[in-house]
Amino acid sequence: MGSLWIGPPGRLREIRDAATEFDRSVSLGVQEFASLSGGVTVTRLATPPRRMSLSWTNLRPEDARWLEALARRVHGPRPLAVLDPASDNLVEPNQSLGIAPTTGVSLVGFGILAEQPDGTLTVTGTQDTSRLHYGHTHWVGWPVVPGVVVSFTTALAQGNGAACELEFYDRDGTLIESAGPTAPLLSVLPPPGAVFVFPKVRLPALSVPTPVGGALLRLGGPVAVGEPVPLGDGCPAMAVTGYTDRPRLAHRDMTLTLVEVRHARS
Repeated sequence: MGSLWIGPPGRLREIRDAATEFDRSVSLGVQEFASLSGGVTVTRLATPPRRMSLSWTNLRPEDARWLEALARRVHGPRPLAVLDPASDNLVEPNQSLGIAPTTGVSLVGFGILAEQPDGTLTVTGTQDTSRLHYGHTHWVGWPVVPGVVVSFTTALAQGNGAACELEFYDRDGTLIESAGPTAPLLSVLPPPGAVFVFPKVRLPALSVPTPVGGALLRLGGPVAVGEPVPLGDGCPAMAVTGYTDRPRLAHRDMTLTLVEVRHARS
């Protein structure tokens, strides 16, 4: 995607002015403890929250008003979706690599989803009614934008007889429309009223353990079959933790800081 989109799911707004500063570093939460003997013990958060900091100069007034409304929670306490130009794969990191943990990856129907000693996820014993689901950690799926193409492909759909499917849901989690199955790549426009997309893979009959492999879910930008799969961003639900607003009529300078939220009630 060429621009930043931000807002509650279903009400995402495009901010066309590029941020003059853009930092989305992960707060690792690493701490060191040194013993008297000189040994060092390192601890870290199991799943460190993602943070984002954005700054604009000469921001258009209508965009500044939108960001101010988000910071002041005018639209309610629901967490925000942030689709930034650097997010070229929306699934979680482990989903994008096909490795453990199985968080967000589930097998529905016949078969076994297993973790191998090296962390690779495999499926076996499946039938043509089996589906591999890629779930979001917070919402029913990944936020979509009207008029922006959604593309999905997986390693399983590239020569293993599997096929890609996409389900589109409204704000309340009601299914609107399904697309696919198609292999090796599925690209579609969200139907009217779609707020979230939920990617699935229709599996063939697999009698031997078959690696799940990588998965790629992208909005807007083109997808080439067989391209290296970027590490997944996850598109976490986020909340504004701070902002500054410096009017310079007829424009405004603004900064916005956000942090990933988990298990928040929308």
